Amino acid sequence: MVRIVIIFLIFISSLNFAQYNGKDFSLFLGVDYTTSAQIFLNPNSSDIILRNQSFEIANLYGAAFDFRYRLTDAIIVGLSSEYLSKSETARNLTVFAGNQIIRLEVEDGIIFIPLEASVHYHMPFSTELFKFTMAAGLGMYYGAQTRSFGDTKIRNIEKDIVFGLLVSMGMEYFPAEQIGVRLEMKFRDPEIKVKNQYEKTVVNYKGTEITLLQDNFDSKINLDGISFLLGVTFQF
Repeated sequence: MVRIVIIFLIFISSLNFAQYNGKDFSLFLGVDYTTSAQIFLNPNSSDIILRNQSFEIANLYGAAFDFRYRLTDAIIVGLSSEYLSKSETARNLTVFAGNQIIRLEVEDGIIFIPLEASVHYHMPFSTELFKFTMAAGLGMYYGAQTRSFGDTKIRNIEKDIVFGLLVSMGMEYFPAEQIGVRLEMKFRDPEIKVKNQYEKTVVNYKGTEITLLQDNFDSKINLDGISFLLGVTFQF
């Protein structure tokens, strides 16, 4: 899909384009809404059902930043980053309580920070007021799982930084020459493996002493949702 988008954008880049207001640089500051992310709690299990089970975190919000340089009227290169963080409560932890095995509610969440480089193509039907772009790029993705319950929480002792492809589409409206409003939609699907460790293995949970089955565990984070970015652009 990414190759098809790139070929299409290279073709249209040879056509005539509306001027980009004569500015070479743009800075975007805004918010990011991502529809969903998944936490795989048993990514290394030999049981395929357990391995593929995930805990979904929906409706993530965060901050977004983007810096772009216009090479030509048709081609723009950009570097962007975001910060997403959210947690939700679910019965995701199996523990010993006395002589029983029970499932406890914990607050599981993610932190997601991408760094993405993209090539944007200024669509030929753009006007002075409305600019339309399509893009493809490469991202470097950092992620971490968060978890807290009782009087303990986890820390990440190992985490991967992964690389992946992305595509995006955007529209900008310029009510003034140097200030615009941008709406952008991104598609990406990074998977990040992490190893976590509890601060303690004997936990006070609602007045009951709980013994954890293990002090560390593996998980995997997958940002599988569509991202929508909205904010203000400054051209200079």
